[in-house]
Amino acid sequence: MAVEVGIAVAVGSVVGGVISAGLAGAAWRNRSVAGAVPFGWLMAAAAGWCFLGAAWVVTTDSAVAMALFLAIRAASGLIVGLWVVFALVYTGRRTWLTPAWMGAILLVPSTYAVLALTNPLHGLVVADVTLSTVDGQTFFVGQTGPVYTAQTAVSLSLIAVGYGLLGEFLLRTRNLHRKQTFVVLVAGLVTAGVHILFVFGVTPHPGLNVAPLTFAFNGFLVGIALFRYDFLSVAPLAGDLVVDELPDPVLVLDRHETIIDYNPAAATVIADGEDIEGADVDDVAPGLLEKINQGGVLTVGQRTAYFDPQTRTITDQRGTVRGRLVLLRDVTGQQRRQDRLEALQTATRHFIEANQPETVARLTVEFATRVLDQNAAGVFLCNDEGHLEPTAVSDQVEDYVDEELLYVDPEEMPDDNLWQTYETGERRIVSFEGSGVGKLKTALMVPIGDHGVVAIGSEEQTYAPEDKQYAEILARTTQVALDQVARERELRESRTAVQRRTEQIEFFNGVLRHSLRNGLLVIRGRSEHLHDHVPTDQQRHLDSITAWCEKLAATSETIRDINETVTASESERLEVIELGERLRRVAQTVSNEWPAATIGVDVNDERVLANELAEEVLLSVVENAVEHNEGVPHVTITTQKAGDWVQLRIADDGPGISDDLKATMFERTLTPNQTGGGFGLYFVSVMMGLYGGKVWFEDNDPTGTVAILEFQRTSERAETESPRADTETTNGPVAEAQSKSHDD
Repeated sequence: MAVEVGIAVAVGSVVGGVISAGLAGAAWRNRSVAGAVPFGWLMAAAAGWCFLGAAWVVTTDSAVAMALFLAIRAASGLIVGLWVVFALVYTGRRTWLTPAWMGAILLVPSTYAVLALTNPLHGLVVADVTLSTVDGQTFFVGQTGPVYTAQTAVSLSLIAVGYGLLGEFLLRTRNLHRKQTFVVLVAGLVTAGVHILFVFGVTPHPGLNVAPLTFAFNGFLVGIALFRYDFLSVAPLAGDLVVDELPDPVLVLDRHETIIDYNPAAATVIADGEDIEGADVDDVAPGLLEKINQGGVLTVGQRTAYFDPQTRTITDQRGTVRGRLVLLRDVTGQQRRQDRLEALQTATRHFIEANQPETVARLTVEFATRVLDQNAAGVFLCNDEGHLEPTAVSDQVEDYVDEELLYVDPEEMPDDNLWQTYETGERRIVSFEGSGVGKLKTALMVPIGDHGVVAIGSEEQTYAPEDKQYAEILARTTQVALDQVARERELRESRTAVQRRTEQIEFFNGVLRHSLRNGLLVIRGRSEHLHDHVPTDQQRHLDSITAWCEKLAATSETIRDINETVTASESERLEVIELGERLRRVAQTVSNEWPAATIGVDVNDERVLANELAEEVLLSVVENAVEHNEGVPHVTITTQKAGDWVQLRIADDGPGISDDLKATMFERTLTPNQTGGGFGLYFVSVMMGLYGGKVWFEDNDPTGTVAILEFQRTSERAETESPRADTETTNGPVAEAQSKSHDD
C-alpha cells in the first residue's frame, strides 16, 4: 500500500514538474511581455521542486535522500522569493522593482539555499534523514535544524505578502484582468495551502509532501489563463496601468449607457474626482452622449479643454454587443493652435487695413492679450527723437509698471532691456523678480525691425515654446503692417507732391498758352492790317506769318490735349474711335502738303481704344514716312486683326531704317530733324503707351520700312456704351481695355 501511495505521489509530482517546465518554456518564448520572465523562473524552480519531490518519495538510499532533502529545501526557498518577485511585476509595483529591493527580497531565500547546499559542513538546515513508518507507510523523514524553523517563518511571511499583493490587485483592478488575477490566485492558493499543511504536520506521513502533486492542477488553471484569458500574450497589468495613467478620459458603458468602468482622468474631467461607477452617463455629464454621437471636437465639464471622442463597441465571445468603450482624446493643444492660427488670419486682415502705426500697435496688443492668453502686452515704437515710447499697452501694463519706465531714452537708459532688444535685434526674456512690477514675473521682448519692440508680460516664470513661436509670428506680422503703413504714407506724400507739381505745371502751361495765344492774335492782326499796304509780290510773307500763327495756335491746343491725356486716368483717357475715318483725313492732309506723294488707304471700319490725339499720332508716322523718302513717296496703309488687337501697318518705299536706328527711333534723345516734323516719334511712342498699345518698325520688301501701330480693339459692349463712337471726335465713356493676345 505504501508503495502504491509513493508511486502515485511520485507520478503526480513528475506530471506537475512537466507542466511547470512547459509553462516556463511558454514564458521564455513570450519573454518580451511584462511579467513573463519572473513567471518563467518561478515555473522553472517549481519544476525542479516537483522532480526532486518525486525522487525523494521513491529513493531508498539514505545518502541520496539527504542530498535530495537539501536540494528540495534550496528549491523551495527560491520558489518563495521568485513568487514575491512575480507578484510585484504582475501587480505593477514598478517602484519596488529596483536592484536594491530585488536583492533584499531574494537575499533570505538565497542565503537559505546556500546553507542547505553546504549543510554537511555545519548541519544547520538538517541533522539527518531517517526512515519512518506511519500507518504502514515508510518514507524518509528529515530531522531539521534551527535554521529550518526560521526559514519556514520567513517563507510563510513572503508567501503571504505575495498573495496580499495579488488580492489587493484583484480588488482594485477593474474588469480587464480580474479573471486572470482570480485564476492565478486560486492556482497558487491550492499549492501553498497543501504545502502549509505539510509544514504543520497535517499530512498522512511526515515525510510525504503532496504539494508538488498539486502543480498538475495548478498548471491546468494557469493554462486556462494562458489560452482562454490570453495571460502572457497581453501584459497582465498593461491594460489597467495604461488606462489608469492615461491623461485622456476613458469610460466603459453598458448597453443602458451606465458607467461600469472609468479611469482617474475621466473622474477628474467629468465629475471633479468623484466616484461615477454605476451612474448614468447623462446624469453625470448631461448632453455628453449627444455630443459624442454627433462627432467632432467637444468640450466637457467646466474645463477650457477640447476632446475628440472615439468609441468602440464591446462584444462578448458570441458577438453580442455588451456596451462600448469611450475615449475622449484631449486635443486642446491642437484646437488652441488652430484657434490661434484662425485668429492670426483675422488679425492679419485687420493689420492690412490699418493705416496708422497706432492702429497696428493696438491690434498687436489686443491679439497678445486675447489670443496668446497673456494679460500684459505693449508695443514700443521708436519716435523721431530716437526714443522708444509706448504706442499701445494693455491695462495691466499701466497698472503694474511705473509710467516713467514706459519711455526709454537711450542716452539715459542705455542698458534698458527694451532698448537692448531694439538695438541688437534679438529676442530676449526678462525676469521681473524683485523689481516691483506687480504680479508680472517675466516679459518676452521681440524686436519689430527698425520700428521698435513688442513686449509680452506673463505671471509665469517661463514661456512655452508654442507661445514663443506665436509671439515671433505676431512680431513679424506687426513689422510687415508697420512697413506697409510707412510705404503708404510715403506714397501719399509722393502723390501729394506729384499732384502739386502737376497743378503747378498746368498753371504755367495755361499761362504760357494764354500768352502765346494772345501774342499770335496780335501778330496775325498786325499781319492782316499790313496786307493791303504791302506790294502784291511781297504779300506771300504776310500769308506765311498768318499760316504759322494758325499752326502755332493749333499746336498750343494740341499740347493742352496732350497734357490732359498724360495726367488722366485710363478710364478718362480712352475712348472708342473709328480708325478708318481718321486715316482718310490724315492721308488727305499729307497729300495736300506733299502733292507728289501717293497715299493708299485700304482699311476696314475698325473701332479701337484711343482719343482725339490719335489723328496727330497717325499724322506724325505718315509724315515721317513721306518726308524721309528721297524719291517719289508711295505709302500704303492697311489693317489686320490679331486677336484682341488691330495692327495698323504704314508701309513706305523709302531707303529704310538701320537696325540700330529701329531700336532708338522712339527715344527722347532723337531730334525732330531725325524723326520728321510735328511732335516726332517720341510723341508717337508715348501716346501708344498711354493707349495700352505698341509701336515698332519692320523692313518692307523689297525696300522701305513698315511702321506697325497696335491698338486695342473694342468689344461690342464698349461700342454700345459709347454714344459718340461714330462721330469724328469721340468724347463718350471709355471702353473697357481688351486682354492682350501677345507678350508685352
